Amino acid sequence: MAYAGLTFVIAFVKTLRKSNSPKAKRHKLQIGFGMEEILRKYIRYAMNEKPFNPGMLADLIQLRKASMLNDAQVAKILNEISRQIVRDKGLVVMDISGYSEKGFKRKLAMHALFGKIFYLSELPEFCSRESSLIIKEIFGVTDEDAVTLLLLLKNDVSHG
Repeated sequence: MAYAGLTFVIAFVKTLRKSNSPKAKRHKLQIGFGMEEILRKYIRYAMNEKPFNPGMLADLIQLRKASMLNDAQVAKILNEISRQIVRDKGLVVMDISGYSEKGFKRKLAMHALFGKIFYLSELPEFCSRESSLIIKEIFGVTDEDAVTLLLLLKNDVSHG
């Protein structure tokens, strides 16, 4: 456990140094994307392609801090990502009985996506609660369902 913690701290420090180096700053200016676009694209990439674990969360938090965006901008990004997911995949449905295997898997994937976005939005290091986050409303999730999905996600992260 101590080894994992030490490895995490070393990786975090390396990431911090790399993202704030003069070379990284020049690169950010040359690529033509604004920090909002970069953060939005990376969050989408991380949610869909990377395992949801403490390392990925640390990367997202570090990128959020390096972006120097305020909480309102980050909340706007998370809300936009949520709207795009709902537009592409539909609302979160808690009763998944009666679906075909394909529909069942798609709804479970929606549960996971909601859980990840909601978990990220609840992290004080990522976005303050005072921001205008409306993640639950966008996904059509009640407070009780949000807590259930969040607990399932935390269980998966701690055992996976």
